[in-house]
Amino acid sequence: MDLTLTDGERAFQQECREFMQAEAPRGRVPYDESGRWVEESKRWQRTLAEGRWAVPGWPEQWGGRNATPVELMLYEHELAAIHPPRAINVIGTGWGGAALLRHGSEAQKQKYLPHIPAADEVWCQLFSEPDAGSDLAALSSRATRQPDGSYRLDGQKVWSSIAMHADRGILLARTDPEARKHQGISCFVLDMHAPGITIRPIKQITGESDFNEVFFDGVPIPESDRIGHEGEGWTVAITTLMAERIGLSAGEGTLWGTGPTWQDVLDLYHRRRDAGLLPEGDQGAVLRDEMARLHVQSEALRLTGLRLLSSLAHGELPAAHQGGRLANAGLGGVPSTARASAQIMSVRKLASDIWGQDVHEAVWRLLGPHALASRGEPEAVDDAAWQRAYLFARALTIGGGTTEVQKDILARRVLGL
Repeated sequence: MDLTLTDGERAFQQECREFMQAEAPRGRVPYDESGRWVEESKRWQRTLAEGRWAVPGWPEQWGGRNATPVELMLYEHELAAIHPPRAINVIGTGWGGAALLRHGSEAQKQKYLPHIPAADEVWCQLFSEPDAGSDLAALSSRATRQPDGSYRLDGQKVWSSIAMHADRGILLARTDPEARKHQGISCFVLDMHAPGITIRPIKQITGESDFNEVFFDGVPIPESDRIGHEGEGWTVAITTLMAERIGLSAGEGTLWGTGPTWQDVLDLYHRRRDAGLLPEGDQGAVLRDEMARLHVQSEALRLTGLRLLSSLAHGELPAAHQGGRLANAGLGGVPSTARASAQIMSVRKLASDIWGQDVHEAVWRLLGPHALASRGEPEAVDDAAWQRAYLFARALTIGGGTTEVQKDILARRVLGL
C-alpha cells in the first residue's frame, strides 16, 4: 500500500482546504419539520458547485475536476473538517450521477447532469419495495410499454430518502415479467412531479421523516428516460449500489461517513473526564476499556479504507465500473483485482456499520442520564446531537445493504462457502 502524496495531490489538498475554510457556513440550521435545513443545504451545494467542489470526481465538462481516488480521499477529509451542512443531493451527486455517467446516453447526460452539482434538481432513489428489500431483484413495480413507446408505471417503493424534496428519481421497475428476475428489470429517470405519484413520509425513531413511501398509479415515463437498454436495468443497478456502498463507507463520520467523527467522540470523552462526569469504579474502567477497543477498531477501519484507496489508485476499480455485464450481481468475468476491491468494500461497510453502532452505545453510557435529555432542554449535551446519532445508528446495519447481505457476499465470494 503506497499513499505517498505527489506535489499535485498536495496542491489539490491545499486548494480544497482553503476553499472549505473560507466558504464554510457560520452556524447551522437544525433539522426540523419546517424544512429550513433544505434551503441551507441547497445554498451550500451551490457554493460548492461554484468552486467546482460539489462533484470533484466528475469530468470537468460536468462541473467536476477529474479528481483521482487519492484526491477524493483528501477532499472527504477536508470536507469533514468543517462539519458541513447536511447533504440534500447526495443521491444525485453520488450514485444517480454515477449511473448516468456510466450508462446514460449523451442526451441524458446533457439533460440531467448540469442540474445536479448545485442541487438545482434534487434526486432520490426508488429501488426498495415492501417485498423486495435485501432481495432487490424480486421487485414487482411494473413499467408497461404503451403504443406510443412510452411506459406506464404502477407499484410502490419504500425507504426512499428525501423523496418528498426530490425533483428526479432513479428508478428500477420490471418491464418483462416473464424473464428471469434479474433480466426483466429496466432503469429509468423518473420525474417526481409527474401525475400519479403519491409520497407519504415515514416518521423515524429520530423524530425525522427522511424516508418515504412512494406510490405510482399510471405514471407516464418517456422512452427517452430509460437508462440503457430495456431489460438491462440490473447492470445499471449494480453501478448505483456499488457507488452507494462506497459512499456509505467513505468519509470520517461514524454514521455512514457523516455525523460525529471518532475524534468528536474522543473530545466528548475528554470534556466529560475533565468535568468529573465519567462513571467511577468498575463502570469507569469498563468504559475506558471500551473506548480503547473502539479506537483500535477505528484505526483498522481507516487502514482498510486506505487499502481500498491504494487499490483504486493503482487502477483496480470496483467491479461495477469494469466493462461487461454482471449477470445476477455476480463478479465473474472481471479481473481478480476488481473482485478484491469489491470484497474490501463489503468488508469495510460490514465492519464500519457494526463499529458505528458500538460507538454510539458507548457514547450513551458515557453521557449517563444526560443522554435522555432532548433538544432544547438545559441538560442536553451538544443540543442532543448525540441522542439523535444514537437513534440514527440503528439504521446502519440495514441501509445500503444489510449486515446479512454483506456477510453473504463475503461467505460466497471470499470464503467460497
